[in-house]
Amino acid sequence: MKQISIMGCGWLGMPLAIDLIKKGYQVKGSTSTPTKLKTLEDEGIEPYLSEKGQKTIDSSDFFDNEIFMINIPPRNTPEDPNFHLDQLQAIANQIDFDKTKVLFISSTAVYPSPNAEVTEADASYDCYSRGGVSLLKAEEIFSKEKNTTVLRMAGLYGPERHPAVTLSGKKIGGKDSPVNMIHLDDCIGVIETILEQELWGETFNVCSPNHPTKEEFYKKSSKKLKIAPPTYSDIAIDYKIVNSDKLKAATKYKFKH
Repeated sequence: MKQISIMGCGWLGMPLAIDLIKKGYQVKGSTSTPTKLKTLEDEGIEPYLSEKGQKTIDSSDFFDNEIFMINIPPRNTPEDPNFHLDQLQAIANQIDFDKTKVLFISSTAVYPSPNAEVTEADASYDCYSRGGVSLLKAEEIFSKEKNTTVLRMAGLYGPERHPAVTLSGKKIGGKDSPVNMIHLDDCIGVIETILEQELWGETFNVCSPNHPTKEEFYKKSSKKLKIAPPTYSDIAIDYKIVNSDKLKAATKYKFKH
């Protein structure tokens, strides 16, 4: 039986864990919400508490696994501007990279917006998360290890998470800018493909190969969700088109959305 620990059983980690269990995996999962421990247990996930403000989990058992996935939001705190990088380093210090393969969930926010296509080689140290984290520095804590694969996820959407809801009725710029999105189904599909094919020591963009404009994407999404679409100003916004050819060539994965 394959074993995996998932650090962060939230919007992505939870349905992934449930699907992996159906596929025969033994899953350990963490949550920062104490009341969610019972939910994890009910789904067949061995639960662990990652207390808010605490940099890691005080349990060697959680880190002792064949595969370890890190899926936690990149956020610093006002009290500690280095919190997230220190947190990731504390996690890395507990992993035996000689026997554990690591999957690190990152973001396409590592790329600037040059009004052109970007590939895995175009990441920049000047790009930060909304939480003030240098995403490339965060990746490199793990990517320097040969058994780590980094997945740079584009804009996440799916059940209970859609940017069209957040932007409904608001005025935004860049109506002709292309979007870079990835549906939850494809997030799970790509991760499971990486695990099945044992593609380690790689960095991949995980983004739908289709890039409609903001106006096209939000008009269609808003109609489907039966909400008001955003309106648009005349302000142009710098954009990027995230290229996922490397992932498609390596895995032959077929995107569902």
